[in-house]
Amino acid sequence: MDAATISEDTLERADFSADASVIISNAVKWSAAAGLIPVPFVDLVTLSTIQFKMVRDLASLYSIKSDDKVVRSLVATVLGSLAPTVVSTSLVGSSLKLIPGGGTLLGSVSVSAFSAAATYAIGKVFVRHFENGGTLKNFSAESIEDELKEEFAGASGSAGVKKNQSTPK
Repeated sequence: MDAATISEDTLERADFSADASVIISNAVKWSAAAGLIPVPFVDLVTLSTIQFKMVRDLASLYSIKSDDKVVRSLVATVLGSLAPTVVSTSLVGSSLKLIPGGGTLLGSVSVSAFSAAATYAIGKVFVRHFENGGTLKNFSAESIEDELKEEFAGASGSAGVKKNQSTPK
């Protein structure tokens, strides 16, 4: 390989990386907004739709054929890797919205921060997988579990999400 080829490869990867960052950033913003939906559990349905679209868009960016059923299944599986945090934050936060006034506000803030951090972590894990030549067919939630939890912990720390003590890192 000559210097020109290396430069073109580096520029192409930088373009993918920048485009992937935009996709993730937009999904994170929409996820945070979804957490503010005052209707209990509608926020969680909206969140899963946003994360589904993000993964599908990332796959498209990396020219990876995506099947909607496979993408939905992978997003659900990856969220399952965050199970202790998902259960404690999203369901409790969403349930708090049933309490008029302060419960709605507290639940909305909690779910919004969780949603943004989870979406960011999922996006980063899929980008890394695709950049390493992975596809949706060879994606393994088990193999990225630690990486996902690290990304979530980093994102949730900056978003102000309280980390669940029972979630191993």
